[in-house]
Amino acid sequence: MAQTQSTASRWFGLLFGTAALIIYLPIIVMIAFSFNSGRYQVMPFRQFTWKWYGRVFQDAQYVAGFVNSMTIAAAVSVTATAIAFACAYSLVNANFPGKMVVTLLVLAPLAVPLILIGIALRLYFVAIGFEPSLGLVYAGQVLYVLPLAVLNLRNRIAQIPKSHEEAAWALGASRLRAIFEIVVPACRLAIVATLIITFTFAFDEFVIAYFLTNFSITLPIKIWTSLITGFDPAINAVGVMVFSFSMVLGVIAQILFMRRDVH
Repeated sequence: MAQTQSTASRWFGLLFGTAALIIYLPIIVMIAFSFNSGRYQVMPFRQFTWKWYGRVFQDAQYVAGFVNSMTIAAAVSVTATAIAFACAYSLVNANFPGKMVVTLLVLAPLAVPLILIGIALRLYFVAIGFEPSLGLVYAGQVLYVLPLAVLNLRNRIAQIPKSHEEAAWALGASRLRAIFEIVVPACRLAIVATLIITFTFAFDEFVIAYFLTNFSITLPIKIWTSLITGFDPAINAVGVMVFSFSMVLGVIAQILFMRRDVH
């Protein structure tokens, strides 16, 4: 029995290693060529250089795309987290007919292909008279990250003993005051983590931004247009920076999700 478990563990380890290699090998290649002085991604390597990173900061379109992505992602994360907190609190504490159906409808977009969401939002907004813009990208990305934010916060709110709020009510606090003085502090790490993870998703998001804007670009759209109009070695550098930025935020968010709030 022990030998069978050992064999299974080795096979699972091999499978995991293979999957990790397939996922991360292209990223490793991208990182390596971002420091190669040669213009094309071919061997052999030439001299080590930082010039492609410097070129990113000298390109006005990359800088504008970065600023747009940061601005939209920040607005999306704050809006989505605030709405998601109210929604999650209601789903945990309210009892009404069809509660399970409403919960499934709120979380259903997580299972819908992103390209369908992008196309549907484009058709809908144009049909009601809105022109594609960064404002529509903001609205679309709020809808995109909202189910994830609700799921994260609902799980945390469900862990808070209801007796804490009931004690506050017994002492004369209103429901709103109890939420802000009992529930919010107990969820502070989860709220911060949700802000970070929704920011990361919105910052990296391409499909919705592609369908809902025309002339104002975000950073993922700038990267895409650079790829289809002719390879620019600076893409490797900006890819490394975006990957590193997203990974750091993702790790921080995961650490916060794993920690317990003291309340």
